Amino acid sequence: MRYEPKENALQRIKDAGEFIDSAEDNLAKGRFKAAIMNAGDAVIAANDAFTVFFIEEKASSDHSEAIAIHKKAGMKINENRLVILKDALDERHLYGYRPVQASKNTAEKDVANAKKFVKWVEEKIK
Repeated sequence: MRYEPKENALQRIKDAGEFIDSAEDNLAKGRFKAAIMNAGDAVIAANDAFTVFFIEEKASSDHSEAIAIHKKAGMKINENRLVILKDALDERHLYGYRPVQASKNTAEKDVANAKKFVKWVEEKIK
């Protein structure tokens, strides 16, 4: 875990929006692995925004740490989106680091979930 000041949350959510735009563009162009990776990056950036805003902490590069910090930040508002976060991290790892083919359905699901996650974080931090 690393300290990060609360004011960085807005830049991080802006970054998440850029990743969503890229994910949608890649999805439309049939680049399903890239769409999944961008969706995962959007969730990671939004999760950083969420945790930085509520507890001024962000995960290092460890995904289990990101989940733990998300839970901790979620306790501040008695709400979290762990299922989407875990799924996005798992999918990003599978499709980003393994020689597997990505389907349109998986990419569409991941992009849709990333959009939900980013929107949820935006509502909580603004």
